[in-house]
Amino acid sequence: MRKILIFLLFSFVLLSGCCGDETAGPVPEGTPVIEETNPEPIPEPVVKTASEYPKTAIWLAKKDEVVQSQKPYSLVMTAWFEPQEAEQIRAQNQDSLLLAGLATNWIYDSPGWKEFLLTVASYNRDKTYKLTDEMYLKNSSGEKCAFGWKSEEWGHDEIYSMDPRNPEWKELIVSFYSTVLEQPQHDGIIVDMVVEEQYWCPGSISREEWISATKEIMQQIQVKNTQNKLVIFNAGLQYEDLDEFKDYMDGYVLENFLGEWGASYEQGLAAAETPYLVVYAVDTDDSGIKNLNRMRLGLTLSLLNDNTYFAYDVGPRDHGQAWWFPEYDADLGEPLGAYYEKDGAYWRDFEKGVVVSSPNTEVAVEFETEYIDATTGISSKTFVVEAGDGRIYLEE
Repeated sequence: MRKILIFLLFSFVLLSGCCGDETAGPVPEGTPVIEETNPEPIPEPVVKTASEYPKTAIWLAKKDEVVQSQKPYSLVMTAWFEPQEAEQIRAQNQDSLLLAGLATNWIYDSPGWKEFLLTVASYNRDKTYKLTDEMYLKNSSGEKCAFGWKSEEWGHDEIYSMDPRNPEWKELIVSFYSTVLEQPQHDGIIVDMVVEEQYWCPGSISREEWISATKEIMQQIQVKNTQNKLVIFNAGLQYEDLDEFKDYMDGYVLENFLGEWGASYEQGLAAAETPYLVVYAVDTDDSGIKNLNRMRLGLTLSLLNDNTYFAYDVGPRDHGQAWWFPEYDADLGEPLGAYYEKDGAYWRDFEKGVVVSSPNTEVAVEFETEYIDATTGISSKTFVVEAGDGRIYLEE
């Protein structure tokens, strides 16, 4: 028998920020407890017959939707995975990466969220962690630095910044991430809202102090990461600011990519030229209305490089839907080379198809033999890709 963390009534309200990389994490509801249990047998994985492309991801996943979908996601990120949940997800794709975590410098002001944080931080430790008033970042009037996230419409509580210089906070959050890293079902960790700095509360902390103190936290987490598991930050639009933390991460999420405040197509293409894993997290700008042209544009961009993943959901206020589109099932095989530019669009050839991503211009596509449009199912030798759209064409 072995001890594992079992979280009863572990439903999630997925919360996230509104601009830049301001994203909040999943909020576990209910009382977390520690139980003695025998691990159930791992189901035989269903090995994907296609290549690893497209690489589909979910940011701040609604785990019940992911499990129920029975789809082979490549990368799933949320606050925590129970062993059985991990087994169920990997039953669809044995290579699925599961990353867990919250953030190093903020608190979501929900009793369930804070109880989850403290339970995980205190697990298997010789002390029980508590949140104290001294841990919060304060403005010149002594008030907590609030982000302005509280919303009656969305049912969201406030987000407060924590003081990364506070030694008790540092110890607590490092212990939390240490527990997350210790779990064998986790392939790595996610860290949200790293680069917010003084934007929340001008005058409360200098940029230099924020960076220095956050680096100290990440250094301590790095020491705990003895298995060299993945570390993924959420960058939002401010991905260039992550340069300060390049020694502590393996990649980052571009939240609201192609959206109202997110990075542009050109910025995303440039981001992929780095050695980091990049997740293009496209969404509906919280409208819930699926813009399929934008979805396909982001998806085809992710297929131009090998270090890129693609996610699509409602948006910063409600992440994590397990949406699945026909294009995700495309069996492209392996890439035959790097992407290239042609007729104002970006193309990449695969063993079993061709990807065309066209952010700025309408492009005519002509083949010598018939191909199938993965979106429409239409077979032809000629196609047209609209500006701001992308398509996957498969050999017949």
